[in-house]
Amino acid sequence: MDLKQEKEILKPLVEELIKFSSLPVQGKKKELWARHQAFTGTEQIPISVFYEGIPRTQWEFILGKGFLKTESATAQELELDLRKRLWAVKNIPDDHILWPFITLAAKISRLACWGIPVKWRGVDEEDSNPEHARRIDPPFNNSIDVSKIEFTDMDIANRETAKVINLATELVDDKISIFAGYSNLGFQPFDRAVEFRGLENIMLDVVDAPEKVKELLEIITENLIKHHLNREEKGWINAPTIDNKYLAFPMRVHAAYLQEGFNQRKLKLSDEWCYIGAQTSSGLGPEMYAEFVQPYNARLAELFPGKTVYYHGCENLDQKAIIIRSLPNLRRFHISPWSSIRAVREATKDSFIYEVHDHPGRVFFGRNKEDMKKEIKTLIADAGGCNFDLNLSDIHSVNKDPRLLKMWSEAAREAVEEADKNR
Repeated sequence: MDLKQEKEILKPLVEELIKFSSLPVQGKKKELWARHQAFTGTEQIPISVFYEGIPRTQWEFILGKGFLKTESATAQELELDLRKRLWAVKNIPDDHILWPFITLAAKISRLACWGIPVKWRGVDEEDSNPEHARRIDPPFNNSIDVSKIEFTDMDIANRETAKVINLATELVDDKISIFAGYSNLGFQPFDRAVEFRGLENIMLDVVDAPEKVKELLEIITENLIKHHLNREEKGWINAPTIDNKYLAFPMRVHAAYLQEGFNQRKLKLSDEWCYIGAQTSSGLGPEMYAEFVQPYNARLAELFPGKTVYYHGCENLDQKAIIIRSLPNLRRFHISPWSSIRAVREATKDSFIYEVHDHPGRVFFGRNKEDMKKEIKTLIADAGGCNFDLNLSDIHSVNKDPRLLKMWSEAAREAVEEADKNR
């Protein structure tokens, strides 16, 4: 298939994206999320179905097998993005913003290396399916030895990235913007330590060899800070804007106002949202969390003086929220179905934007629309009086029925409209 043929396949999808993204409702959604993130108050509770995280195989239930019609790698990446987002805007009545651009991953010329072999594998040695359960072969399986760590940062192949962006721009006939998306090493020192030592080992080490654990966390944190400052220096920052008013963000942030002086300077690390957490520390009690997690997370959070730190916690944080609340520059606080909304609110004094989540397993395996609405109303009642948004996320299976995505969104919309009338 030649370039001209692939452009013809993409053309109607691009035209649809432009059509839907230019509707007045999209402008209202941008302002809704930006005001929400800015604590300036909104007329409605924002709703989000995080369909971006749905695995590729599940999209075959949604879009049908063989839904990709293009053949080249770049064209297929564009087509997949377009078809997913267009399906969502037509079928999921939430507050997702349909942005008129596409982000393609920048090409990496050198992966970051810690000087030690880190291997993830399936239960079977030859199992490489990314959707199957994975486990770590930790390089420090016997004991922690930080002298073996020699960090070398990643590098981006700028020329190759530019070629891909130029090709993509041609494929969409230069009708929408194409941005490079830069990967990074994240903001989770404890999770990285678990990757190096193994979860079972490190849970023993915090008792038997606490100083060794801290030594490992220290060197990890130092190098993560260097890595992120290097990204800033090289310009590998993810803060796209197409209208010089809103920044577009993934992972349920959606949109935020530009920070002061944004258009008069180069991009800064603090223009991003820092997605911080330590889910592997769920086995630690509050005191150990305060000792082995919080200080290292705090040093990374300090890099974001614009207060764009977003704490992620799919685990129960009821007893740890009182510690997490002192994280520098914290703005968004993820409350999973395994945490108590009321307990987190009480511990944090309603000081943040709360990302409230329904239980995806129950939504897709057992509930009807009436059940969904009843549970959502309970979530709203528990969160009432604070700044919060409603979310359905961590969708690993649609149970072969993508209509459930629409059903949950409709139930949430009905519950929110009833609640908004009483606010």
